Amino acid sequence: MSFLRFLRERKAISQDLYDILRDKNYSTDKYVSDILTDTGELTEEEITKLKCDYFGLPYTDISQFCEIDSVDYENFESLMAVPFARSENDIHIAMYDPHDLETKDRVKYTLSTNDETKNLEPIYYVASKSNIMLKLREANHGDTSVINAMIFDACDKLASDVHIIPFEKACKISFRIDGILTEYKIINILKFHQLSISLKVLAKLDISENRRPQSGHFKKDNVDFRISTHPTQHGESIVIRILNKHKTLISIDKLGFSSDQTQYLKKVSLFSNGMIIFCGPTGSGKTTSIYSIIEIMNKKSRNIMTLEDPIECQIANIRQTEIKNGIIDFVGGIRSILRQDPDVILIGEIRDEETAKMAIRASMTGHLVLTTVHANDSFGAIARLQEFKIHNSLIADNVITIISQRLVKKLSQPGRVVVSEILKFDETIKNMIHSCICKQKMKEYAALNLGFISMFDDCLNKIKKCVIPNDSVLTTFGIDVS
Repeated sequence: MSFLRFLRERKAISQDLYDILRDKNYSTDKYVSDILTDTGELTEEEITKLKCDYFGLPYTDISQFCEIDSVDYENFESLMAVPFARSENDIHIAMYDPHDLETKDRVKYTLSTNDETKNLEPIYYVASKSNIMLKLREANHGDTSVINAMIFDACDKLASDVHIIPFEKACKISFRIDGILTEYKIINILKFHQLSISLKVLAKLDISENRRPQSGHFKKDNVDFRISTHPTQHGESIVIRILNKHKTLISIDKLGFSSDQTQYLKKVSLFSNGMIIFCGPTGSGKTTSIYSIIEIMNKKSRNIMTLEDPIECQIANIRQTEIKNGIIDFVGGIRSILRQDPDVILIGEIRDEETAKMAIRASMTGHLVLTTVHANDSFGAIARLQEFKIHNSLIADNVITIISQRLVKKLSQPGRVVVSEILKFDETIKNMIHSCICKQKMKEYAALNLGFISMFDDCLNKIKKCVIPNDSVLTTFGIDVS
């Protein structure tokens, strides 16, 4: 019985599809499998498990893969077969098409040329093409020595990101240090291809997919690395985010806030309910600032819980939860946390309407909520909440303060310092939000009555005090004041 007929009798395919494939003489197992998976009629795993029944062979996902030192795996790439385990007398082989007798003969011949495997009896299993390819590439291209050296140097230089960018004939690797991309080294394009495969294997990405963006992660020496790939003209651009969860927390007194701002932030950290919002673009230090506030809280008398994507730093004596796709999201996580009797809740980021509404609800019901939004300034954060359909009265009645910030490179020493503004909410500001008063009038009132200093002015003040370079206004705000 052909595999095609077997699929029809098992009702894995319809009679119409069976007739079409039979009439086109697609009778060989290999072609039938490829057509059905390429068209989406059956998944690769479904086809693979049906093959097991058809051939009477066991299935393997090769998860128990143990590289056999004496085997040259490059010889198996063209065979779509992979040796994945051995015993005293046997060697276990995963194959995509175990009915292919010619390939089986070539597998036996390849094993016979090796003194350590020539007397071993092959035992065949059925595996999916993608699993076989992954294990072969892992065995042939899984050398992590280059990756380890690059990552060690990046961590040693306190880089936040590694950028691996291919061009026509070479690849440039850069580190982001203190917010600035700094060239690390140039490698030839062949080494780039080897490096990209090794990184994808390490992060469990699809090594055969280079047309669509992918994201994943891996861990080395208790440091988490988030990897993102993006297709470009000359290959995949790769960015690695370095998340050292065991890094030392920075005291709120050393972030760069003014003494008045620092005292105010320490004061609002004592509040029992309401919402404290930090805003700014990615990489502006929002999470670091929130961590510094949590660190000064009394963790013995307050139940502090977090929802983060990802957890950037581990803090003692609080309960931190990482968002995981398909398992826990911000909305479901907030609902769950509210049943855990929290006093303080950190919501890593408000990204959508539902999360915004849950965050506001938490602040209304006796909890202090710390969170972040992407906005250009403090008043822009109010507009963002309005975009999420949060009513003005809820914003006015529940938000305590909004802090907007950027990170700017220090003038004469390594590291960066916060350039910030803090919008305090008093009754007048609340009434202005209730009444939809324009941003400019709120800003004028805050400057005259609440000590509000804009980020722009804070930047100018730090330039005058020789804390940051003269071009900081240009690089931070795109304004030339020279």
